[in-house]
Parts: sequence; structure tokens; C-alpha cells
Amino acid sequence: MSNIEQCRDITELNCLCQIQLNQAIKDIKIAGINPLIVETYRSQVRQNYLYSLGRTVKGTKVTWTQISIHTKRNAVDVVPQRIVDGKMTAIWNAKDSETKKIISIMQKYGFEAGANWVTSPDSPHFQIKGVSTKGKSYSLTNTNSFITKMIQKALNEKINAKLTVDGKWGANTTKAVNKFRKKFGWKEDGKVGVETLKKLLA
Repeated sequence: MSNIEQCRDITELNCLCQIQLNQAIKDIKIAGINPLIVETYRSQVRQNYLYSLGRTVKGTKVTWTQISIHTKRNAVDVVPQRIVDGKMTAIWNAKDSETKKIISIMQKYGFEAGANWVTSPDSPHFQIKGVSTKGKSYSLTNTNSFITKMIQKALNEKINAKLTVDGKWGANTTKAVNKFRKKFGWKEDGKVGVETLKKLLA
């Protein structure tokens, strides 16, 4: 794959992001929607190229920034696709009912939805911002409000943790994580790693 080629491979994403996206895609399909993964990882070379379109290179502007979470392997673009006039067609419409459902499901799994941005909204875009892109676990020191809410909701469902779903990872969230980890005989280190996340979201 060249540095400016579009990538749709989920396995190119951060290991935690992969788990969240796979679960979201499963729910999207259960909802009767046919999702199209438009792009996952994006090299900085490709990001620079896309930014140049409509500016220094002839074409239509497709992005407003040279800085993207895609290059950190923690973002994905997803749209619904369905038959329109006899052809399978990607739907690029933030007001479309299936697009709205995708947004709702992706948010459930800890993704920040670009559709909700006040400036330059981007409905196909979903990202996990503010966490270590090299990290293999979420914790008090490596999370954001979207991720924390997802984990708090899951802990309430799995072990009746009775957490307030406020997106603030405090001592009670850490205790609940450790209680969940203890069920499987794992070290009580307050971290939600790959295996813990799989169990939480299963």
C-alpha cells in the first residue's frame, strides 16, 4: 500500500479501538444497516495530500486540517450504504436516519462523533482522542470522557457497579474495574486492557 492510498483495514487501528469498532459494527448490522468503512488508518503523507486538494493541488477540498486522529490509528469513517436506483450507494447525509443510528451506536462504544462538532462537523468521522496511541489499556491516567462513560455503563450492566455515568474516572470507577477483573482472576491494577474490554463489551 502506498502512503497516499486509502486504508479500510480495521486491523491497522489501535488494538483497543479495533475491539470497540468491531462491536459497534456488529450492532450496526443487527440494526439492519449495511455499514461501509470508508477509512481507518491514514498516513501523514496521505493526510497532507488530502489537505492539499483544493488548495495547492487541483481538486475539491476534502479536509480542513493537516492534523488528524486517523494518523494516530484511533479514528474511522463510517457511512451507511444501501440500494438507490438499483445501485449500492454510500449515503453521505448527516440527517439520514441510518446515519443517525450509526452515530448513536458508535457513541455507545466510546467514539467521539464528528457529527456533533460545532465547527466543521464531519458526520462520517468517529475518533478516540486524548488517549495514548501506544497504550494497550484504559485507566485513570489514560482515558477521556467518552471512553469512561462507555466503561461505566458496561460495569453497571456487568456487575451492577452503580456508578454515576458522568465520564469522570475516579476512585469508584477504578474499584469497579478491579472488582470486574477479580472475577477472572486478573491482577487488580485498575486497567481496562484488551481482554478486559472484550469481556466488558461482549
